[in-house]
Amino acid sequence: MDLNLQSQSVIRVCFDTALTVLTSDDCELRVETDAIIKRPDEGAVPFDPESPGTAAVQLVQLIHDAITLAEVGSLGNLVIEFESGAELSVTPHAEYEAWGLVGPSGRRVTCMPGGEVALWDERQA
Repeated sequence: MDLNLQSQSVIRVCFDTALTVLTSDDCELRVETDAIIKRPDEGAVPFDPESPGTAAVQLVQLIHDAITLAEVGSLGNLVIEFESGAELSVTPHAEYEAWGLVGPSGRRVTCMPGGEVALWDERQA
């Protein structure tokens, strides 16, 4: 499933109990379980969104980076690729919602426990 985030830029990266990424078109991605950030010059770094450690530096470097691909696989895995060559990936969690995306028109996409993807749009709200 294509999340239609292409050409949007990252305008903010926030850390609290999750990783939150805000885009130039008012989309909000929340990553709530373990994920991986890959940068071409630094390799892959797994991180826990609650305490990203050294991955925080790589995640903050996404600010102003344009999204070139944002897809959800058949198992609920999320992959976002950026113009810089960076890639953010999140796999489903057996017990928790792994990630969720909210758009400006009420569209929501959430990876439910086990990998099922739930989709709501403004017509269902």
